[in-house]
Amino acid sequence: MAHESDSLPLLPQEIIFEILVRLPVKSLLRMRCVSKSLLSLISAPKFLKTHLKFSTKKQGFALLFSSSYENTLTFDTCSLYAIMYYQESPHIPDELHFPCKEPFVHYNVVGSCDGLFCISGGLRDLFLWNPSIRELKKLSFSGSKVHNSSYVAYGFGYNECQDDYKVVQVVGSSHSHYGFQNEFRIYSLRTNSWEMTKEYPSVIFCNDPAKFVNGRLHWIAMRVSDKSDSWFVSSLNLVDGTYDNVALPDLVDGNSDWELGTLDGNLCVFCDYYKVQMDVWVMKVYGLVESWTKVASIPYFTAIEHSILPVFISHNDEILLQHGSSLLLYNSRHNNFKHPQVQIHHGYGIQFSLYTESLVSPNFVEEV
Repeated sequence: MAHESDSLPLLPQEIIFEILVRLPVKSLLRMRCVSKSLLSLISAPKFLKTHLKFSTKKQGFALLFSSSYENTLTFDTCSLYAIMYYQESPHIPDELHFPCKEPFVHYNVVGSCDGLFCISGGLRDLFLWNPSIRELKKLSFSGSKVHNSSYVAYGFGYNECQDDYKVVQVVGSSHSHYGFQNEFRIYSLRTNSWEMTKEYPSVIFCNDPAKFVNGRLHWIAMRVSDKSDSWFVSSLNLVDGTYDNVALPDLVDGNSDWELGTLDGNLCVFCDYYKVQMDVWVMKVYGLVESWTKVASIPYFTAIEHSILPVFISHNDEILLQHGSSLLLYNSRHNNFKHPQVQIHHGYGIQFSLYTESLVSPNFVEEV
């Protein structure tokens, strides 16, 4: 009887596995403390990957709010489902503890993948963080030299072939002898090390974080020699390290600005005709230019004071939008807006990041 609590119930292992992979992360964290057998099962790499697939398929998303307030970084999270479909009463997000935050340091979410967040702190510090399981890893220094004339851009994604999470750091600077050069360094979570890749000359990358789609990171870029300031989309394949360009949709010329995004795992272009409308383009089949589809034209109205940015689009054509430091919900079928009742810390530099809660650890453990 003394060892009863340390054994699994008398059910087939396969049945227990199928039950557990359908549970939320919070429940699994509690169950890991019940017995060594459950801890071993839930911690196994096979279980982690299967659980992640179930969570992604169910679209059990959460929304991370990050902002600087009174010289302090704050992180909060709230269920996306609650924001979208339970709007009768205000939602109070759960505050998250980020262990390494320091005052007067500018932190920025530079990417998220499989429940892991990559966060930069100043010009040197990088972290991988899973807020769902409260695990954090500070990455070693990349070795890049950043000068006053340099810019730094980041990307974060997953290499499925190697089962490895990668952080890409791009440092661009001008050299008197070599012209404009970009130095790429790639961090591997599996090896816990950085490596330098070949340089990418004569291109300026937008320092917005890269968008990870289809195993590739995507930045907006411009050729240094281009006198017309014509921007294009450059991609980096995390499997073989090759670069390529991605064709844009046929955007309407005029007083507009565009940026990259992702919706439901697809690459997007948000074309903002300021104070008129924002067109949302989605590449339905990756790499196929003919598959670019305009899925919505979101009109501005007098109460919209800031630029809007799509965060999520539902199957019934409702689009969750970031509007400054608040949220809006636009229904394209009925052409109306709602204000989700969410209590948000109104600091500066607020970011809204969609993610799936997972058991993926930033502290890599080799599968045995």
